[in-house]
Amino acid sequence: MAELFDLLKYMFESPSSYEEVSKGDKRKNFFMVNRRLSVQYPVQANMLQHVRINMEATVDWWQRFLRKSYTKTPYWMFIKGVKKNQKEEEKKINISAESMSAYARFYGIDLKSVRDSCKFFPEKMVKEIKDIENMIKELK
Repeated sequence: MAELFDLLKYMFESPSSYEEVSKGDKRKNFFMVNRRLSVQYPVQANMLQHVRINMEATVDWWQRFLRKSYTKTPYWMFIKGVKKNQKEEEKKINISAESMSAYARFYGIDLKSVRDSCKFFPEKMVKEIKDIENMIKELK
């Protein structure tokens, strides 16, 4: 049974292993294969997303199409997920979730607005949140 990343690896690197992948595995992974490949080939992926399309033949077409250009899995296949990007942003900002919540409560705004502000104006928000933290500490 071939999972998504195994199937993608076989498509790029191992034609003999790809031939052993069952039609059921190709059908099961069709949507995610098409989605992953749409990063680099959006026009082709869009054309291949019909409801009644033969999923196995489409995955086979992708494999033949990609083998002409690639012998190894290309770098663009390894895109970062939303959670990983969010963790990296939090590391860059270096503000705790509690501090953001206190800032949101202090100004009566929602937490999403505070996160967005930290994303777009990190230096200013760090300074403002630290000022609010210091003010709260002085009041206690």
